[in-house]
Amino acid sequence: MTPPAESDTQRIPVRYWIWLFGAAVSLLGDLTMTFAIGWSASQHGGRVAGLILLLAAAPRAALLLVGGAVGDRFGAPRVLLASCTAMFVVTATLVPATLVAGEPIWLLLGLALVVGVIDAFFLPSSRSMPRLLVPPEQVPRALASFQVTGVVFAVSGTAVGGLLVSWQGLAAAAGFDALTFGVMIVVLILLRKTIAPPGQMPAGMLRSIAAGIRVAFGRPLTRALLITMTVAAGLLMPLDALLFPLLARSHGWDAATAGILVASRSLGVGVIALRILMRGAFPRPGVFAGLGLLIAAVGLFGLSVLDPLPLAFAAGVLSGIGVGTFTGHVLPLLMNSVEREYQSRLQSVVVLCQSLALVVMNPVLGTLSDVNGVGITGVCLGISIAAALTGVVVLTRPVLRSATVT
Repeated sequence: MTPPAESDTQRIPVRYWIWLFGAAVSLLGDLTMTFAIGWSASQHGGRVAGLILLLAAAPRAALLLVGGAVGDRFGAPRVLLASCTAMFVVTATLVPATLVAGEPIWLLLGLALVVGVIDAFFLPSSRSMPRLLVPPEQVPRALASFQVTGVVFAVSGTAVGGLLVSWQGLAAAAGFDALTFGVMIVVLILLRKTIAPPGQMPAGMLRSIAAGIRVAFGRPLTRALLITMTVAAGLLMPLDALLFPLLARSHGWDAATAGILVASRSLGVGVIALRILMRGAFPRPGVFAGLGLLIAAVGLFGLSVLDPLPLAFAAGVLSGIGVGTFTGHVLPLLMNSVEREYQSRLQSVVVLCQSLALVVMNPVLGTLSDVNGVGITGVCLGISIAAALTGVVVLTRPVLRSATVT
């Protein structure tokens, strides 16, 4: 594709860039905190780590549809502001709690449960914001700009997470996360009058939820994308918080090195996001989504068989290139497959499907990593094979192969 014209670039409103700044800073804190929780949990073994992550996913899954309906009814920015305020209080409180009590299992379980509840309202509204801030034809570049900016913070965030955990454990990461939520709160207050109010919705919460589910699963393209993203989530989303820390421990690497390994995947995602930002998405997004899963499978295979850190880092980058190719083409297709007034409810269904996949896969993968003869190496190899098979299936589906962004 040819580079975007100047007029195309100018179509992205200034309000989006303001939101992007706050979202990227918040992402820096979130990645630091996610790494810290995963690292703290991994010291108790794979089975306990999987259980802790399960307690974050379970309440999120139970309340997501409610969170999506609330976001569409009251407006995503308002719900997002309330969620960020709640997370600021939680992370700020966690600092003295961990300094006094340390990082026992009960504290990690309680933290996971509270974060899961807040995420049920935070995630649908947060993920719907790009579609609410930019016109449909600019959604791919808007999402790519978020990924590019996010990668800069993600690479530094995971590295910062490793350093903070090495220095002062979960307390340092929580304090840093609280500061980033404070920035996001200020940004949302500045944007509160720049976004159109929510549209009309059916009377009653249950009717609103039902209408969102009908839209999500009643359209062939949207349904195919949801199924694909659910399978991919179960295979790929446990990597950063669960599998990479366990993989690092199996090699005898410290927290800072584990953070670098996580950052390698984010770097690969950023390479693809930068390409989409500069030149636009590829013309056959469904085809390239399938190819992305095949590339990610090759990278995961490398992680399962390569021992030297430089080679593992290269494999992590390759897996990130595959993940970036997949998400960079699937997400715009999904957002533009439904109307603006359904965005929070659509995102709640997406995150619900992904959370259900994590509810199953986190404890399964964590347990398998503790099994003699399988271990974390066997788990990564199995994910590689499953991702490759999923990519092949995507390439054979006509509704995905022929899909266009607009």
